[in-house]
Amino acid sequence: MKRLALRWMLGVSLLLPALGAACNPVKAPLARPRLVVVIVVDQFRYDFVERFSGLFGPGGFRRLVDEGAFFTNANYVHTPTYTAPGHAAIFTGSIPAQNGIVGNNWYDRDAGQEKVMVSDDSAKIVTSYGTQSYTHATKPASPRILLGTTIGDQMRLSNGFRSKVIALSFKDRAAVLPGGREANGAYWFDASSGGFVTSDYYLKELPEWVNRFNAEREPDKAFGRVWDRALAPSAYQLTQGVTTEVKGSPLGRHFPYTITAGASSPNEDYYKAFQYTPFASEYLEDFAKAAVEGEALGADEYPDLLAISFSTPDLVGHSYGPDSEEIEDTYVRLDRVIADWLQYLDRKIGLANIVIAVTGDHGVCPVPRLLSLNKLDAEVIDPNRCKNAAEEALKARFGGDKWVLALVNDQLYLDVKLMTQQKADPAEAERVAAQALLGVPGVAACFTRTQILSGQMAPGWITQRVSNGFNAKRSGDVWLITKPFHFVGEGEIATTHGSPYDYDTHVPLILFGAGIHANRYFSECSPSDIAPTLCALLGVEPPSNRSGRVLVEALAGR
Repeated sequence: MKRLALRWMLGVSLLLPALGAACNPVKAPLARPRLVVVIVVDQFRYDFVERFSGLFGPGGFRRLVDEGAFFTNANYVHTPTYTAPGHAAIFTGSIPAQNGIVGNNWYDRDAGQEKVMVSDDSAKIVTSYGTQSYTHATKPASPRILLGTTIGDQMRLSNGFRSKVIALSFKDRAAVLPGGREANGAYWFDASSGGFVTSDYYLKELPEWVNRFNAEREPDKAFGRVWDRALAPSAYQLTQGVTTEVKGSPLGRHFPYTITAGASSPNEDYYKAFQYTPFASEYLEDFAKAAVEGEALGADEYPDLLAISFSTPDLVGHSYGPDSEEIEDTYVRLDRVIADWLQYLDRKIGLANIVIAVTGDHGVCPVPRLLSLNKLDAEVIDPNRCKNAAEEALKARFGGDKWVLALVNDQLYLDVKLMTQQKADPAEAERVAAQALLGVPGVAACFTRTQILSGQMAPGWITQRVSNGFNAKRSGDVWLITKPFHFVGEGEIATTHGSPYDYDTHVPLILFGAGIHANRYFSECSPSDIAPTLCALLGVEPPSNRSGRVLVEALAGR
């Protein structure tokens, strides 16, 4: 009897796993997307989706929102909120403290000068007319300054570099940083030639499909074209922008705009003006279609990445502001571009084989002049007033001359050699400069290098965003934070971005397509979550220094 009982128990123990497997069958792995498309809209504030939704058609942004995972509470967790740090955060899944992209520009202490973040003097520009050191409008660029890897880098590393990575934009930094170090090609617009270029970091000559596209001279065909409202004037909600000054736009003051830039035929001035029109977004979409076909993206078992960054909304927003008819019409027309793009992808590859991520690289501040007319405290701060205040205070305390080397990204870079010469303690010099800045109207707070590196800051969301944006080797010595709706002036613009406030950090985040569970999500998240989420969908390692999380709530079947 004992032997029979033992045999029976052994049989049951062997049978149970099989019964369990029958009741709970192992799920087959989900098919991976053949193509990943990441769309970044430059200066895409979250409320644009809500405010303009009634003007959008059913096939563009509304389709993405209704059929995708729409995250309503996505904020950048760093400052400054500029184009380069935003794009780096999206594609590396990290923050400036880790990826080193601390602004569009930075002050290079070794070189003793301010530099464009992605500029690379060791590279050359590659155009359809050959390779050259630079053009009048474009300097060579590369991702060499980026620390860590991107989504595309990880995709290519995962399969012996069989995945293709292509990045496109009108701005060099918005193509170079999304492309990462291993991109097959990163292309941006050159206003000198009116075509797309790259650098020899990627390629020694442009692919034939790019040369064919440039030979079409599409921007030239828009010469003399009129940009007027796409809808009846009564349809537009935003008209307050016309009560403020327009700064920096080569187009003019009011609709309609005839696009010539005062030239008799297409030239560099015209190509620069062309970038401020919705026709530039249409042109970039056409280039994206050419890239899909020229590179055969999504055509095999190895997933590819296409990154597209639309720059025109940022140019229009800086000049006319977020409460203008110009920005509203820009988004109405961009919505049509997005709708056409989705239809194209569905015909060419099939949306069931594609995953799409859409977000903005930053938001924007309302035009201070408009706010002040409406009794809100808002002002543009003179940068010289900030530099002079710190300079005079440091001279009075320590003597010497020329303490402030630069003011970049709202950060003072102080002369370390002069500190040594004058026997000034760095922490004390930083404190003196910070105290002087606090006396400038519109400055709300200051943080010093010593405070940030030693963690001597009171906890809070502003201090956290400052810490996340600070890189010890590239950031300055004293960081000023303005009051809300204030900013340090930077050239001929009506408004800008860069602050830690929600109007600059709050952007839409949409995931759409293969493997995505459609819903509206209200949980806190960040564009830095896009990279690890896409890598999870693809089954590859996330970027090396990522800090973002996987948005598991939006992943169907996981």
